Amino acid sequence: MDSKSTTADQPARERASDSPAQVAPENESGAVAGGELAYELGVWLRSLRSFFEVRNHPFTEAERAKIPERDWANELRMTRQALLRSSQLTLRLMISPKGGAELFENAEEAASLDMLTQANALAQAGSESADHSLVELAEALGEICTVCEALLETPAISFHTWTSFGGLVTRELDRSQTAQELMQSAYQSAAANLPTPLLELTRTAMTHASLSSDILIIFSDLARLLEHLRLIEDFLRRDHPLKQTLPLFTLVHADAQALHDFIETRALRIDGMDHTVFDALDGTNYAIAMELRKVFAHELMGLTALHQAPPIYVKIENAHGLLRDCFQQSTVALAQLFDGSLDGAQLFKSFHTKLEQSLTLRNDLWMLLQLVRQAKAGRDQYPLSRILERLADFRNGSLRYLMYKDWEACERFMEEVAAARGAVELAPVLHRFATYLETLHEHVSLRAVLAGHPFDYPKLES
Repeated sequence: MDSKSTTADQPARERASDSPAQVAPENESGAVAGGELAYELGVWLRSLRSFFEVRNHPFTEAERAKIPERDWANELRMTRQALLRSSQLTLRLMISPKGGAELFENAEEAASLDMLTQANALAQAGSESADHSLVELAEALGEICTVCEALLETPAISFHTWTSFGGLVTRELDRSQTAQELMQSAYQSAAANLPTPLLELTRTAMTHASLSSDILIIFSDLARLLEHLRLIEDFLRRDHPLKQTLPLFTLVHADAQALHDFIETRALRIDGMDHTVFDALDGTNYAIAMELRKVFAHELMGLTALHQAPPIYVKIENAHGLLRDCFQQSTVALAQLFDGSLDGAQLFKSFHTKLEQSLTLRNDLWMLLQLVRQAKAGRDQYPLSRILERLADFRNGSLRYLMYKDWEACERFMEEVAAARGAVELAPVLHRFATYLETLHEHVSLRAVLAGHPFDYPKLES
């Protein structure tokens, strides 16, 4: 890689002196001047790099122990989709830098084209919109995709093959100045487009210079993570094939872990910090760590092996929702620490407050408790089927609003209920589950955000 180029993953915390007006400049080649197209391409190129870092993948501890024995064919197929998406975006940027009409409806149509031929045709035609640096990037992506397709014809993809191919992808991206510029511009755009209220907070509400700089970095990192999730949300909304978003999730994991490390090793170590600010930052770090664990140790587990659309959609939607809510709430909580008048709805159209979540969770826990009590008392002729239906709704809904420690325990009870056979096995499980739900409901009812919101104890519908 050219020694003059800045690496795409250079942390924002190393550029703390840069003001938002200074970042994400338009470079001389024009490669990063394509607005949304250039931004999305930069994100996909960064996601390709993160996808070859095993620590970013959703594996259990047992699966991690067997990584050298794993067949990486499913991951390689996802890599192919990411490469095709990147090629598609590159060609669109060459033809119409500001966006324009869709070239391809989906990646499968793009796969039927010869990317290299298309790029060369544009270059030979001397099209003004065909930036030659983008032509070179399109050629490189096309050649990598050809290697990927050849590897997919083999019976299995070993870990050695996977890592070697990852090295090839990384080297090609490092060699491309345009790729580096696109990735760096995409990385820096969050700070350049930070909402005005958050910028004003860092300029006027903080007298401690180091704290102001660090909070700006934290806001920018959270904004960047939400922008990654916006691309995933677009796939959900357009009903595109969703497994190909896993590289985007691995990028979210990498950037969120970098933010977590920054808060832990720098922001929390500022001398003379007010204890309320320290507690808020520490709470933000805890929330990020717990939500990452929920998503990558549970929600996205087994995604690569799934083939049916409904369970894939549920996993992606739940993972997206958990992370979006976490990053939005973390942003709002930090902002309100310095300006209590700020409303989350001012910053995010889709913002769901902790109060709304707690109200929903308290009600759902109570209804579930009543159903378990009714089944335990034998007043329901078919208790198990009703409980399993309600548990499925709870698992896919308000379960995510629990603290992580309660989330795991609740899932274990659900598994016990589902595994029970007959009244003899079910009765003791229901007794323990009812006791647990009663305690859990009491704890949730004591949340500070529910003060002033009395519970009306609704009755279970017959």
